[in-house]
Amino acid sequence: MCGRLNLYNSPLVLRLLTTLGIDLFPERPPRYNIAPTANLDVVVGAHDVRQMQWSIEFGKFRHPNTKVETLQRKPHLEKLLLTQRCLVPVNRFYEWPDPKVRPQWTGIKTRFCIHTAIEVMFLAGIYKKNEAGTEQFNILTTDPNSQITEFHHRMPVIIPPAQVSTWLGAEQINDLYALTLPYQDEMIIYECDSSVDSGRNQGPQCMAPLGHRPVQASLL
Repeated sequence: MCGRLNLYNSPLVLRLLTTLGIDLFPERPPRYNIAPTANLDVVVGAHDVRQMQWSIEFGKFRHPNTKVETLQRKPHLEKLLLTQRCLVPVNRFYEWPDPKVRPQWTGIKTRFCIHTAIEVMFLAGIYKKNEAGTEQFNILTTDPNSQITEFHHRMPVIIPPAQVSTWLGAEQINDLYALTLPYQDEMIIYECDSSVDSGRNQGPQCMAPLGHRPVQASLL
């Protein structure tokens, strides 16, 4: 599951994308608490950055995420992976413990802010147009890495910068699935402020560490 995103430093994202040959990413005001159905800038190709709506409509329902395993089971979704995939540049994402599959978190109300060492992540996605012609995207999810598994059973697929060109340009399905494994490098994960719980809260407080607990103490 990936239910909230953070894109507060678009100049940092732009600098990294520029080194990868992608120089069209727009500079936007900070967004500290992005929820499904919001519009985001996503990268479709080296010279193709589009604003799309987060959450694809499948029938009567909207979904912000698609499991990699679901792509493998459903040919019409796997076709999107081959022909309509994207990258979603973000600085951080948020996650809440899932007590249904991690019972040790039952009764513990907290949330985590997560980012990589360079504070820029490229999340893997697929996209399609709805009946009204609006382009919508979903974030792909995979099994958790050793850090995320402490509190959740899924994590977004993160494409390392060195693999961005492969993700955008690959033509073989096996080459794409090879990039959907859990993120291997160490991540920075900390318990963050409860203001992120509400989508109405959009300020930097959403990603502020809790003052009464050491950062990462419960994870490492």
